[in-house]
Amino acid sequence: MGNISRLIICCYAVLFMMLFMGCSNSDGEEDTEPDVEVHTEPEPVLGPSFDEILIEDGFTFDMQRTVNIDISFSQMQGFTEISVYSATDPDTHAPINLLEKAEIYNAMKYTSSLPVASYIESMVVVINGDSYAELELPIDKTNNIHYLVE
Repeated sequence: MGNISRLIICCYAVLFMMLFMGCSNSDGEEDTEPDVEVHTEPEPVLGPSFDEILIEDGFTFDMQRTVNIDISFSQMQGFTEISVYSATDPDTHAPINLLEKAEIYNAMKYTSSLPVASYIESMVVVINGDSYAELELPIDKTNNIHYLVE
């Protein structure tokens, strides 16, 4: 008998053993009672109705807006990293809530459009490249930020 025939017989034997072992009950006992989980519906929590809610002045359903950022440089920038944050930490005065991090290379302009909460009035832009600057830039009434870095 050749090596190929022995290999084929061994493969068939292994497959048969796997099939036989896979189809048998592993613990030898037969489960007669299936496990049933009892689900109870939680009682709904009743919140205040719309008639009972007090709405503050200045409330708007526009909770988010898109702000267009346009930062121009007076000189060509080499490799420059620009990070846009939505706030400044009142304790450490460090920028927090990173919205976008971008890199520009051999460019004189950075533009972006970012969704922000409607209550945000300014954004913090950190420019790290040929020079370093942390700028708190106001958002105008048309949802734009324009700034020239000199």
